[in-house]
Amino acid sequence: MRVVIFGAGAVGLGFMGDLLSRAGADLVFADVNSVLVESLARHGAYTINKADLRRIRSLTVGRVDALDLGSTGGRARLVEELATADFAITATGAKVLPMVGKTIGEALSEVPERSPLNFFCCENHRDAAGLLREAVAGVPGEEEAAARCGFVNTVVGRMCQNLTRAERDLPALTRDLETVILVEDYDPFPVDAGALRGPAPAMPCLEAMPSDQFRAYEHRKLYAHNGVHALLAVLGKRRGLKHFYEAGEDATIDGLGRRAMWEETGAALVRAHPQCFSEVSMDAFARDLYARLVNPVFADQIARGARDTLRMIRPEDGRLSGAALFVAAQGLEPRAMCLGVAAVLEENRLGLEGLDEALAEAPPEVAGQVRSGVEEGLARLQRGEV
Repeated sequence: MRVVIFGAGAVGLGFMGDLLSRAGADLVFADVNSVLVESLARHGAYTINKADLRRIRSLTVGRVDALDLGSTGGRARLVEELATADFAITATGAKVLPMVGKTIGEALSEVPERSPLNFFCCENHRDAAGLLREAVAGVPGEEEAAARCGFVNTVVGRMCQNLTRAERDLPALTRDLETVILVEDYDPFPVDAGALRGPAPAMPCLEAMPSDQFRAYEHRKLYAHNGVHALLAVLGKRRGLKHFYEAGEDATIDGLGRRAMWEETGAALVRAHPQCFSEVSMDAFARDLYARLVNPVFADQIARGARDTLRMIRPEDGRLSGAALFVAAQGLEPRAMCLGVAAVLEENRLGLEGLDEALAEAPPEVAGQVRSGVEEGLARLQRGEV
């Protein structure tokens, strides 16, 4: 099995590379960081560090090669790799995915006719597969090629950090780099089976689900995982905290995080998707996830979670505003999530008008409930209650 992975970052190296290495796959990383590409290609392997709730262990990912997307030679080689790859993965980040899609489209235009090629999209975005499909199809003459490909949304539940040796004294990616990849010991990898062209690949921990079921797991990631992570981040940043485990040690923030996890998003998910989640299964998931979020061994950084807070209340991301709307739509009170939205508005010096875009498509009664909740949250912040 040979796989092209676009993006040699924390998710590509620390999650996809790890899973595929267990299957003995040959990995070809495509990136624009020429120093990183050269090091990966020269060593043919790299090191990641995996944290559970007790310890960190280091492991080696082998059978590695890399190509430089920023060079003429690298782009020419990409054509060869896409002609023979079993499938491809994107883990570039949503902001640059359209640019990567253009590069993919241009390469596919030079690939001789081949069997359908699936692209598994691992970006933290509501519809990364749609973004990639649009970018590939936008290349002149590539509408037909895009139609022959599978663009597959996925759920990446493993948290991954891209650090330096100065930040964590752990084994570096390679001997000649200072980059440290620290990831969680969490493997499930749900994908949307309805978007696949052909059978799902034999990849460890890949769970190919019917689209309706996948949507439930996508909601769980967007609202319970991303939403609660964002809430702890914005409130922790407001308190001047550096790590998520400190938020777990703060009685006020921890209480809000637990309310958001169990009483708001968790309860809403059970109501919205009873065919997928029961109260018992959701409680087990919430216990595991919350322990991981505030794990002092992994020591996730507040700065990583709280970057670009405005995206958290924008429709294209909406991990806070979207979670609040989702909870309210299920007839529940999203007080903690609304407080998180209020913290974002306060940080960015916006009033309630900053919510207009996020609420525009919501039913009036749901939008009104969230707006009132955020207004109450702003008042609580101004009173110094949080």
